[in-house]
Amino acid sequence: MKTLEVVVEAVCISTPATRVAKVPQDEAFLGPHGFVGDRHEAEFLRLRNGQQVPSDRQWSAVSNEEVAELCADIGCEPFALGALGENLRLSGIRLADVPGGAVLGVGSDARLEVAGQNDPCVNAAQELTATYGPAVGQYFVKQAWGRRGVIGRVLAVGVIRCGDVGRLVVGGG
Repeated sequence: MKTLEVVVEAVCISTPATRVAKVPQDEAFLGPHGFVGDRHEAEFLRLRNGQQVPSDRQWSAVSNEEVAELCADIGCEPFALGALGENLRLSGIRLADVPGGAVLGVGSDARLEVAGQNDPCVNAAQELTATYGPAVGQYFVKQAWGRRGVIGRVLAVGVIRCGDVGRLVVGGG
């Protein structure tokens, strides 16, 4: 078992105005199915075939360090907090190396389980292109593989604040 310390650089919530980007908050409540008020807050996801499955996308996080590397590789200015659609912008960790099953404890008793990596998508590329230029539209999806962070499920509710220190536990039982 390995424990890594991370810092919450931003807590972000959706707005009706955008499909991907989220707005940084001082704090947010993590409910049983995601951040309250966020567009991904849900117990179930409806698949294209109409079937409902338990949501493994109740929250998402990206690494400040990986976002900086991604932007440098694309040749654009660093993406603003929330621009990638993340609920949490963390520093002090490489999320590309974090496997499913890892557990992040942060804030007032909140616990989040990592379901897996968050794949890059065309929707994010289109939204980012409007702000950061055509190179993002051209290179984002390919360059962001392994650097779009992680998604997961809520294990325990609580308030998460910008500046909180969290502990990510990888492995173990």
